[in-house]
Amino acid sequence: MIFKSHWILRFFLPAFVLVVTACNSTPFGGIAVPGMTSVPPKEELDSYAIQEELKALHVVNPMPYELKPGDTFQLSIYNQPSLTSSILIAPDGTASLPLVGLLKLAGMNMEDATNLLEKKYSIFLKSPIVTLSPLTTSGYYFTIAGRVVKPGNFTVSIGQTKLLDAIALSGGFVTGVFRGDTVELADLDNAYIKRNGKKLPVDFKKLVYEGDDLHNIPVLNGDYVYIPSTMHGYIIFLGEVGSNTYVGFTEGMTLLQGLSYVNGLRTETYNEFIRVIRGGQDNTVVYTVDVDKILNGKMKDFKLEANDIIYVPQDSFSKWNQLIRKLLPTLQLVNLLAGPFGSTILGYFNLSN
Repeated sequence: MIFKSHWILRFFLPAFVLVVTACNSTPFGGIAVPGMTSVPPKEELDSYAIQEELKALHVVNPMPYELKPGDTFQLSIYNQPSLTSSILIAPDGTASLPLVGLLKLAGMNMEDATNLLEKKYSIFLKSPIVTLSPLTTSGYYFTIAGRVVKPGNFTVSIGQTKLLDAIALSGGFVTGVFRGDTVELADLDNAYIKRNGKKLPVDFKKLVYEGDDLHNIPVLNGDYVYIPSTMHGYIIFLGEVGSNTYVGFTEGMTLLQGLSYVNGLRTETYNEFIRVIRGGQDNTVVYTVDVDKILNGKMKDFKLEANDIIYVPQDSFSKWNQLIRKLLPTLQLVNLLAGPFGSTILGYFNLSN
């Protein structure tokens, strides 16, 4: 993973601007940490009610399928092999049939269409027995989006295509490489399936990791499956931490969780007042977080946001300009992390010397 140049510009430009104007600017000392910083617990749901709803979702009573433009069928008539053919319903709803010619079929269900064909062919044949066998249908489909290999629309076989089948049709979940390890980028905690605008009570983790068949519900026409990503940006860690680097941001990540990904704090040198730098060029905010109070249970863990910069100082300081001057020596590390864009960024601001 590499930083894109516009991303670096967005989050480091405020720092450079303030350094350049340090002589005649008012020091910025940060603001107090908001009172509510922890992730709110999920609501406890009635597990019995969920189980009953899931059981009901396994009972499928499909409505008769209506033929639609784009559908293809095989037409066969008993004892008339020469009339066997594939037929396509055109955009205007008609199909071209042997002997009969053009006939409007769109909007009819299979039974009514078969009866109509038998009536039409009875003009030419004695007591014809017509069979329509679907080849492709455009009317029954589900949509799957997000972190799957092949997002898109897929034909659904009512009562036979289940949720695991839907995931398999999309090629499964997307994976990536993070710090040398292959990781799954699908956020199953927040994945969902919607039907008629309502989220169904499916637990994707129980479905995929535990093989709980109760959550493997049949997929119906019009269902929408969304698999969000576990990564929604990055968190940069600088200063007195085990590893000066960046990690992928996941929704709900807190300061302590983030520190665990970079091998924690350097216990002999870190200062308890950590700085969290947040915001873009026009709305930069610095939070001062007492990490010791969090570790000792005296303060709630600080909730991070995508693209935060975490700086753990070695000693106490209070002025924003001093903070920036302390950050500047570490920008060479960020330059390396930024890949091919890094040297361009430093050259642009003429701060590499």
